[in-house]
Amino acid sequence: MKKAIINETRCDQSPFCPVVKSCPVNAIKQEKLGFFKAKTPKVDHDICIGCEKCVRYCPHGAVNIINK
Repeated sequence: MKKAIINETRCDQSPFCPVVKSCPVNAIKQEKLGFFKAKTPKVDHDICIGCEKCVRYCPHGAVNIINK
């Protein structure tokens, strides 16, 4: 089964992350640390359907799909 993973070293931790908004099942969550700061988004693998939409939306290439 395919699942998304996020490479923390490539992620810019933007609080306006398009990857979070792109997930059709809300499997990607991000903790905000203020208006201009946020943590690296996290993928809930129990919810992720492996649709790869997040891969296309990440401007930094930080999201990959793995077989889990």
